[in-house]
Amino acid sequence: MQLSEFTYIFLILCVPFIGYIVNTTDPKKGFSLLFSGIIFLILFIDLTIFTLVGLLFLGIYVSMIEKKERNYFLVISIMSFLISTFNLVGLELLKSILPVLLVSSVFSLMMIGHWFLVDPTISRVGMKNIAIFSTSISLGLSVLVFFDFYENSSNLFNLLSTNTLNNIIVFLYVSAAILSFGSFKSLQEKSYTGVMASTGLSYLSLIVSMGASGTLILSI
Repeated sequence: MQLSEFTYIFLILCVPFIGYIVNTTDPKKGFSLLFSGIIFLILFIDLTIFTLVGLLFLGIYVSMIEKKERNYFLVISIMSFLISTFNLVGLELLKSILPVLLVSSVFSLMMIGHWFLVDPTISRVGMKNIAIFSTSISLGLSVLVFFDFYENSSNLFNLLSTNTLNNIIVFLYVSAAILSFGSFKSLQEKSYTGVMASTGLSYLSLIVSMGASGTLILSI
């Protein structure tokens, strides 16, 4: 998988998190505009009909963010993006979707954490659930890699053996899980500084999870 394909999948997998955050956290419209604006960058990666349709309905979703019917447009957007992703990478999507989904979830946690610093009146429930979700995926991936569910190449960069590579990836995923769980625990603090700590930990978790998932995808 090329870097452009990884970035495309990573960004479109953020779309369901936008819907979840809006439904559970209810941030102001500016959050959806900001997050969807980042996702619109996929136009420079894969300018196809299904990408355009997905972005169109995502735009309609944001414009109707205060209406109950918004979720129908989000579902259509997600379906269109999934078709475009399958056309882009084919069956390779099946083995790479979990590692990339982890990166998307941690990135979404970081985004809503930042928004909380702008608007501290919003609920923390969505942030907490995404942090637990990220922790669970990280632990799940570490187990899958440990038991060789993913068949890694022993010649990655012509430097590392298969066992060494697996151990590094497992260590990175466990580290990402610890950081995401730390982000969750920080959100338990009622003070403003708790969210600041959670956002900082999500930064670290994002870096570690990108390293783990990037290495894993390159090696399968």
